Amino acid sequence: MIEVVTTLKKNLKSAKFTYIILIYSTCVYLGIMLTEKSKYVTDVTLSKFGAPTAIEIFAGQYWGTITNSFVHFQFTHLLVNLIITLLIASYVERRIRFWKLFVFGLMASLVSSAYQLSFSNDAGIGLSGVNYALFGFIFGKTFIDQRFRIVTKNLALIVMILFIPFCEFMNRISNWNIATIALFSGLIFGILFAGLFSKFKFTSAILLLLMVLFSLISVLYSPWSSQWNCSKAMTLHSEMNLGEAKKYYEKSLRINPESSCAKDNLILIKIDELSEKALKLHHQKKYVEAGKIYEEILKIDPTNGWAKENKSRLP
Repeated sequence: MIEVVTTLKKNLKSAKFTYIILIYSTCVYLGIMLTEKSKYVTDVTLSKFGAPTAIEIFAGQYWGTITNSFVHFQFTHLLVNLIITLLIASYVERRIRFWKLFVFGLMASLVSSAYQLSFSNDAGIGLSGVNYALFGFIFGKTFIDQRFRIVTKNLALIVMILFIPFCEFMNRISNWNIATIALFSGLIFGILFAGLFSKFKFTSAILLLLMVLFSLISVLYSPWSSQWNCSKAMTLHSEMNLGEAKKYYEKSLRINPESSCAKDNLILIKIDELSEKALKLHHQKKYVEAGKIYEEILKIDPTNGWAKENKSRLP
């Protein structure tokens, strides 16, 4: 016990980047709490503090795959992550120093967030993915570096792995919002990173490179993702390329029938198409046909002022 306390003191004394992570994450949390006046934290607020939505990331805010790791809006979530980060990041930092931990953390955040984004339509928030990467690195290093000894390393790995399906189960039955893909990808990333310092360094380097490359490519091209398709559609929609936009919205709905982004924007396209048709008939003085289309628009959107006004002008 005395040895554990002594080691912990040494870890905390030599930590620098670890404290920067803790302070910055706490400041972001306080900023969100002071900014958000409503009971629920909105996507606008989260985006402002470094956690853009999946659609925003796919649309070009790629930095969100890194900055979202520092974002928390629930105190318990923040506290648990900061305690774990303090313990394991300081442990790693004492052994690999400031800049190596900085590079590791940057890459771990990118990889864990990108995988979560690509396969779940949500990049997630918080330090959990990075913490899992740190644990994976420590676990991998226990086999090749005496400075990274974990007495019960196999038990620790089993617990960490079993925690992932438990979280996924709770996500489904109790509306937890744990980024399980980020946890698993972070763990694998950490183990592979440790492998760079072992006799398996060539294999580890190849696998690590593939993992990072996928992370970089997936934020640009994830056709299996509902949100990626929606983001692509919204860009085309803003350019008034409605035919192509419609295809991507429909694909987004096939992937995720509950996609509100695709549903809402398909309605807007439908209204645009009907409006154009109604206006053309109106100008051609085909008032009966135009009136029917105005009514069809108002069935879809009863508050549509344009359709109401034009219908009232019919002779």
